[in-house]
Amino acid sequence: MLREISREVDYLMESFSLLQHLGAGKGYKDLKESVGKRLEEPNQEILRKFEILEHIEQMAEQMFREDRKTIQYYFPQQKDEAMIHLGRLVLLWDHFEEKGFRDIKTYKAYLSGLSEPEYCERFGNCLQNYMTTITRDDSELIKMSDPYAMISYLMKMEMKDEEKWKIQKLFFDREVHLGKVTELLEKSEAFLRGFQKDLNELTQMFYQYWDRQLEGREMTSYMKEMTNIDVGGSPLGFNLQASIIRPNVIMLNADIDDDGITYKAPDYYRIGVLFGEGFGISEDHPHPKEGYENRVIQVLKLLADKSKFEILSYIRDREAYGSELAKHLNLTTATVSHHMNALLLAGLVEVKREDKRVYYTANKKVLEEIFDYCRKTLT
Repeated sequence: MLREISREVDYLMESFSLLQHLGAGKGYKDLKESVGKRLEEPNQEILRKFEILEHIEQMAEQMFREDRKTIQYYFPQQKDEAMIHLGRLVLLWDHFEEKGFRDIKTYKAYLSGLSEPEYCERFGNCLQNYMTTITRDDSELIKMSDPYAMISYLMKMEMKDEEKWKIQKLFFDREVHLGKVTELLEKSEAFLRGFQKDLNELTQMFYQYWDRQLEGREMTSYMKEMTNIDVGGSPLGFNLQASIIRPNVIMLNADIDDDGITYKAPDYYRIGVLFGEGFGISEDHPHPKEGYENRVIQVLKLLADKSKFEILSYIRDREAYGSELAKHLNLTTATVSHHMNALLLAGLVEVKREDKRVYYTANKKVLEEIFDYCRKTLT
């Protein structure tokens, strides 16, 4: 069984992340302030991580100044949930992440060589997943093997006509857009390789932390214990990779056969380097005397949204999967996923994966704590 914590920098993934970061226009300064609110006094290790990241960010903004408009076109700041990162679609990035290509030239040749049915299916899968983060459910994907099926699905999506037009152009002129995005990606990789020493330092911190945390344990049991997520687990083991440019993400790719049971590869985790000593991935929140009021206000804002409230009501005493919730609430599965991600990040739902399906249930313990605090404070 494979049990690997990687000490190598995945330059292609980090290069893609850098383009996303630059396009979003949200600097590490905002993240640093957010972390500072959660921690009374960030330790030296966290401060060192931000020092490296902010330096890379500053130099990248100078290096890509002339490419700013192109980057923002393909990797825009998502001002609302109906915007798509066109760069992900150009590269069929979901498939890239699953297969683990290490060479952009090889991957570009692979994309160019896809038959029309293969390209339509890959493109359609990415389109359906555009608003998901960790709530992807392969069992609910609609297979599209021709342009008509893809365009028909696109026309029914809840997004602005301008966005739909961009996607159509991208779909039919794929070689032109592929050339532009891969050129940016290669430039991004060359840039990051100039910071090899700093990136290796962050990766080494990552390795040392997770080697101590796991102490021979499996990632499956660790994640279940520390979060509200039961992701199952491949009997073939796991590979844990550091995410540097996106330092606060947690991602999992599980390669499961069409039978929904057989694992074809070890689980592949990507976890941000920001998580470490003094900043764990647990959903624990500050004690009431240390800013719990802000936590309560955040939750009440989420509950004020009608769809989120209805989702929690529906899964109060049952487990439900995405398409079931979508049908019950008359929403698209992508919209349900968007709401569910927000609820999950707030610790209000628990997630369990069975085969290829993802099930949700309300986290009553957290909700009761919130309401108990409101009763004591307000009444």
